[in-house]
Amino acid sequence: MKTIKLGIGGMSCAGCARTVEQALASIPGVTKANVDVLARTASVAASDDVTEEALMASVRAAGYSARRLASQPHVREAEERKAAQSALLKTGGIGALLLAGWILGSVSSVPKTVSLAMVITALVLAAFPILWRAIKALFARKLDADVLVGIAVIAAASVGEFIAAGEVAFIMLLGAQLEEYTTRRARKSLGSLLSLVPATAHVRRPASVPQDACASPDKSVRAPLDDQNEMEQEIPAAEVRVGDIVVVRAGERIPVDGLVRQGTASVNQAPVTGESMPVEKSTGDEVFVGTLNESGALIIEATRVGEDTTLARIAQLVEAAQQNEAPIQRTLDRLAGWLVPVMLTLAALVFVFTHDIARAITVLIVACPCALILATPTAVMAAIARAARAGVLIKGGQFLEATARLHTIVFDKTGTLTYGEPEVADLRRFCDHSDAELVEMAAVAEKMSTHPVARAIMRKAQSLGLKTADPTSFEAHHGRGVVARRGEQRLVVGQKRWMSEQDIHLSESVDEHMDEHHGEGHTTVVVAHDGKVCGTICVADTVRASAKEAIGDLHELGIERIVMLTGDNRRVALDIAGKLGIDEVKAEVLPEQKAEQIESLKRSGRAGGVAMVGDGINDAPALAVADVGVAMGVSGTDVAHEAADIALMADDLSKIAFSVGLSRQALRVIKQGLLFALVYNVTMVTLASSGHLHMIGGAIAHQFSSVLVILNAMRLLRYR
Repeated sequence: MKTIKLGIGGMSCAGCARTVEQALASIPGVTKANVDVLARTASVAASDDVTEEALMASVRAAGYSARRLASQPHVREAEERKAAQSALLKTGGIGALLLAGWILGSVSSVPKTVSLAMVITALVLAAFPILWRAIKALFARKLDADVLVGIAVIAAASVGEFIAAGEVAFIMLLGAQLEEYTTRRARKSLGSLLSLVPATAHVRRPASVPQDACASPDKSVRAPLDDQNEMEQEIPAAEVRVGDIVVVRAGERIPVDGLVRQGTASVNQAPVTGESMPVEKSTGDEVFVGTLNESGALIIEATRVGEDTTLARIAQLVEAAQQNEAPIQRTLDRLAGWLVPVMLTLAALVFVFTHDIARAITVLIVACPCALILATPTAVMAAIARAARAGVLIKGGQFLEATARLHTIVFDKTGTLTYGEPEVADLRRFCDHSDAELVEMAAVAEKMSTHPVARAIMRKAQSLGLKTADPTSFEAHHGRGVVARRGEQRLVVGQKRWMSEQDIHLSESVDEHMDEHHGEGHTTVVVAHDGKVCGTICVADTVRASAKEAIGDLHELGIERIVMLTGDNRRVALDIAGKLGIDEVKAEVLPEQKAEQIESLKRSGRAGGVAMVGDGINDAPALAVADVGVAMGVSGTDVAHEAADIALMADDLSKIAFSVGLSRQALRVIKQGLLFALVYNVTMVTLASSGHLHMIGGAIAHQFSSVLVILNAMRLLRYR
């Protein structure tokens, strides 16, 4: 099986998209065809023996144009721009010919046959694509917008209104160009992500390899870096291979996903993760294609290139998401299917009662439900593109709509509300040693341990700039503590019970201090040397800096119920929930029970939905069961494609409120578009039926409504 993508031209509504889908699906070997009327693309899943030529021939036979899509974003954008310019020139030529014919028709010295020939030529050129698609639709036993306009044009021409018919067809053509321009602006918002991939990359390769083996003769080669056996070569980014060593200097964009092997730099990751502030990157850190190195220099080992990079997968995910219709869109598509025959009947009745063919033709023109059909997909496309730019991947219109209707949001605790890795939260000295000396003793004792508490102590020592020596001996006693030696000094670190087993006496003040932290659900260990208590170190899984503000934002948005779901003990969970302002806690829940808890919340809640926010791996069952599953921090992983309906590219909880707010705004924009389209169409049909609106005005009014709906949806691209 393979996937073939084509560019489709000539589509004006969802009915056109369905016609193309059916044409593609009729080819033997095609298992699935998805057509995006706004992106003007088709994605076809087919067997290996199906060719692009066969697919394009089928599309052309259905009355539409088809072309291959370039794999490189900048090439694709150039092709689209060239096609748009060509269509605009064609439309301008038809308009000029029509205008010239009309002007010459009023000049007495010019034969009427000349002006008439010019008008009819313009009419044929403008109306041919519409009529061809209308004929194909009728053969397929379908009534769509092209049928309505086609009948109107033929009717006007049949009664000698050639100029009026030509103007109607021309205005429809011009309106389609304007629609294409506005929707191309929305597509460009997503395409701008892929345009961030630099055209070239500086790659270090062995100096012994001939230049033409790795690069074309016109590609530059720099002097060796710090390794005398390697040369730096500038090659197209598309030619970088996994395992290549890439050099990125200050001011350059990173051309691959990879791991930093050397150097330190401040990297702006906003295009991928949506983070507003640059992130410091050093040896061992992961970096993503398209991000900007603002300062410093990095030597990176490429781990993912081309279509496998995070940015490319974001684009693929968003493109797929735009083809997943919202439930409201499917309802409108069915409604539109009924509107066309109703409007044909209405136009016939107008002619029967008024005997005015012009009125009936005008009714046909203004009755096309194009604005009604465009209201939802344009808003969904704009919202998904806006979310992607902010580092939020929404997998389809149905999830956008579901997010807008949420009443309950459930947060996993560990790794979501907290960092998921314990840190030293408090130090208390009970002797003359300094804080640094206390941490150093504990770090030496715990250096050989893999316990989470030991890792937290070691990170604290590193943050203080301490150099810890290896212990001369080490004993770990699971669940109790460790004993180590540093020269002649005996170090003991562990729980209160472990101290008594080691004959180390704890004073009343030490006992009270430990009980106080224990009551808050923290882990506290005693640090002693040579039988004497030096102090205590409190370790806790710290709350994310943005968590409290994020929960507050959700409350301000009117989310009725915010729940914490955790396997941790209830005392710890209640302590964190109290600090964050969370409404409800469900603690000591086993991983396999989390999905059951989500089901229970869905049953007990009112109409709307329940969202689950987790790490996308351990919480996968709960994410799948929730109405909306949100995975945290999935940059560079496959979690976004599998476990969640919404994926956050960074561990930024503020993006939850952003997603809810954007989804609600998108739903408002959709409703505005639908209400406007319905009221406008009814008004225009009424004016046309009563004779207050004529053919030319009807054509202009029809296109005005579609463009206005699209422009209203484009406001979502600027959502804050």
